[in-house]
Amino acid sequence: MTSDRHDIKVTLRPRDPFPSLRLERVYDVPVDRAWRAISSPAEINVWWAPMKVDLELEPGGTITFGWPGGEPDEGRVLEVEAPTLLAYRWDREVLRWELRPDGDGCVLTLTTDVQDPDHIADTAAGWHTGMEMLADLLAGREVREPEGGPAPEALAAHYRKTLMGR
Repeated sequence: MTSDRHDIKVTLRPRDPFPSLRLERVYDVPVDRAWRAISSPAEINVWWAPMKVDLELEPGGTITFGWPGGEPDEGRVLEVEAPTLLAYRWDREVLRWELRPDGDGCVLTLTTDVQDPDHIADTAAGWHTGMEMLADLLAGREVREPEGGPAPEALAAHYRKTLMGR
């Protein structure tokens, strides 16, 4: 990875009961625009494809995750502080999306638990890909899943080496 302003910085932190990944990326849009992209099902379903998400944007609300051909998963919204914080539980993992201004743009930080430590690299690769797809949406480009699916093996191998030393 280069040191470009738009790089995704990924760190792994040990936590109980699950390790936590922290991904951070700068986007060239204001916080309010990025907020719509992470909190509106109509926009989430563009960049988080092929998953379909439905979201009740209030603490205690339901968030539903649907994969093509599979049974939907349901989670619970934990925190909403528009336009800077959205947190929800998906299975036993908590995903926390935080936005802060950065000049004319913003910084998005995603912190997510990883239930299975054997999937840390794949999870990092998957969210890295998601943040790149979000960048396409925010830049007005066509959003396409990369070759190799939502967690390309080359990217997962990179994270196995950089995060886990393997």
